[in-house]
Amino acid sequence: MHDFPFRRVHFSSSLIDALPDAIGAVAKAVSQDERARAGTARSLVVMGASEVLRGSGALVPDWADSETAYPILADVPEPALFQLPTILRVHKPDQRIHVTRDVDAVKRQAIALTRDHAIEGIVDAYLVGRDLRVILGDMRVRSFPAEEVGCLAQLGDDELRSFEIQSSGSYLLWRELDLRVGASQLLQAVDPTYLAEVVIERYAVERMSLALRCLREEKGLTQEGIGGLSGRHVRRLEKEAVRLTSDAARKYADAFGTTLDGFLAELARCISRLEREGDDRRGQTHEEGPNLAGHG
Repeated sequence: MHDFPFRRVHFSSSLIDALPDAIGAVAKAVSQDERARAGTARSLVVMGASEVLRGSGALVPDWADSETAYPILADVPEPALFQLPTILRVHKPDQRIHVTRDVDAVKRQAIALTRDHAIEGIVDAYLVGRDLRVILGDMRVRSFPAEEVGCLAQLGDDELRSFEIQSSGSYLLWRELDLRVGASQLLQAVDPTYLAEVVIERYAVERMSLALRCLREEKGLTQEGIGGLSGRHVRRLEKEAVRLTSDAARKYADAFGTTLDGFLAELARCISRLEREGDDRRGQTHEEGPNLAGHG
C-alpha cells in the first residue's frame, strides 16, 4: 500500500460478517490494527445506521474525532437518518457523513483500502444535474462536470443517469452504451496534477533523472535555471537522489515555456528515446560477442 489514506479504520462487526469472506478478512484486519498511521489526520468508521441509533453512538470507537469520516449504511427509514449528525457530533455532515442504501458500498470501501492508491477505488456515485459526484476510497467527494470528461460530454441527461457502479468499484458502467469510466480517467480529466503523478510514477528513477538532465541541456538551461527550484535540488533530481514530484514538474514546465501536459509529453518522448538507445547499445554488445583477443 503506497498511500493508506486513514490514520485508523473501524468496520462494525455486523458489516464485516455480511461481507464476502476474503473482503471481510481485510476489513477485520484494518479494524483490529490499532496503530495510528502517520501522514494523515483522517480516520474512517463504517457502520450501519441502526447500530449508531441503537447504541446512541456508544459503539463508535473512542478514537473517533473531528477528522473522522463516516460511511453509513442506511438500514432504517429516512426520518431516523436525521439523528445521525447529532449522535455522531458532526457539525458538517455533508463533509464527513456519507449515507447510502447500497450494501455493496461497504464492500467497495474495503476493497479500496487494498489498492495501491485508495482514490482509484469508487465507493459510491450520484448525479447533481450534470455534475457527477464520486466518493472515492479516501472518502472524499470529488465533483466531475460531465462537460469536462470527454467521453461523457456528449451524453444526454437520461443517458448520463443510466450508470451503475462495478461491483469492486473499479469503474462506472453505462451498460447500454458499453462505456466504462474508471476513477483514474475521471481524475485525469479534471486534475492535470493527478495525471502528472501517474506519468511520473510510470518511469524508473534513473531514466527520469537522465531525461531531466538531457531536456534541461537541450533547452540551454543551467541547473540554477529552473525557476522555483534550487540548483542543489535540480542536481539531486539529476543524480537520482530524489524523485520528481508534480510540483517540481510544473516548475520545469514554466522554465521550458510550456504547459504541464507539454512538459510531460516531452519527458515521455525523451525517456522513450533513452530506452531505445539503451536497447540499441545492448544489442550491439550482444552481436559483437565477448572480446577473445589474446586468448589461445
